[in-house]
Amino acid sequence: MTSVLVLGATGRSGAAVIAELPPSVRVVAALRSPRDATRPPTVPAPVEAVVLDLTDPTSVRAAARGIDVVVNAVRLREDIPPAALVDLHESLRSAAPNDPGIVTVGGAGSLHLPDGTRFWRHPSFPPPTLPRGIAHAQLRDHLESGAAGAGWVYLIPPPTFVPDGPRLGDFASSDRPPTSTRSRRPEP
Repeated sequence: MTSVLVLGATGRSGAAVIAELPPSVRVVAALRSPRDATRPPTVPAPVEAVVLDLTDPTSVRAAARGIDVVVNAVRLREDIPPAALVDLHESLRSAAPNDPGIVTVGGAGSLHLPDGTRFWRHPSFPPPTLPRGIAHAQLRDHLESGAAGAGWVYLIPPPTFVPDGPRLGDFASSDRPPTSTRSRRPEP
C-alpha cells in the first residue's frame, strides 16, 4: 500500500489533493497543531492525522517514517523570504528517513510568460501574493537546476485556482498561463 503524507492537508490545495487520492492509498494529514484535528478534509478514504512542526527535523522524520510520497501543499503566509520554499524543500529532503518522493503544489508566479519572464513580474500578478510568487519561482529554478536531486514533482495550479470547482476529468501540461478557462488533455 502506498503511503502519502500531505502537508497543508486542511488547506484548499491539500484537501483537493487528498480528495483525488484513491481509497487504496494510506493518507496521513500533517496538521500544524492539535486543534487542527477538528478540520481534516472530508474525503471518502480514511485519513490519519499527525501533528507536525516543519521547523523541527525530528518531527518531520517521525511523520515521514514509512511514507512513500510527501505532498507539500503548504501555503506559507505573509511576507516570506525568496528562499523560504527552497529551504523548506531541502529540509524535507534531509529530514525524511527513507527519501520519499516530494510533490510540491506550486504557484502560478513560477510560470513563464510568452516573453520568457515569470508571471510574478506581470503587472496583473496580485501584490499580496508577490512574496510567494517569487519564492515559487526560486523553488522551481532550484528543482529544475538539478540541485534538488531526483524524486520531485512540481505541480502548478492555474492562476485562477478554484479547488472546489467542477472536475473536468482532464488536464493540460504547459509552462505558460492558460489562454482559456477550459483545460485540454495534451495530444500524444
